[in-house]
Amino acid sequence: MVIKPESMRSEKIENMRGGKGEVEILHLLDKELMLGKARLFAKLSVRPGSSVGFHRHDNEFEIFYILSGEGIFNDNNVSKPVRAGDICFTNSGESHSIENVSQKDLEFLAVIVLL
Repeated sequence: MVIKPESMRSEKIENMRGGKGEVEILHLLDKELMLGKARLFAKLSVRPGSSVGFHRHDNEFEIFYILSGEGIFNDNNVSKPVRAGDICFTNSGESHSIENVSQKDLEFLAVIVLL
């Protein structure tokens, strides 16, 4: 199977999970294709000054792979700077958020795997 960019669904979300500003999500795979094993495989673009708000994951874990930009990753209330090449991992029962602190979009791949 090959999925072309023009068939991928994109959406813009204001104040995602209680965060600030705008986040664009490009859904790389539809949830149905992941056969109940994952609920998200997407590229997120967080605009300068924007964020994904602090939230908890239960019965799933989430991985971010930072592609470009710089941000602050809140890992269970511990702030850590992130940039291209970094991986952020949030296990089941843990909480996180991410904020763009650069002048260009903070872009990352996000995967949520169900347990």
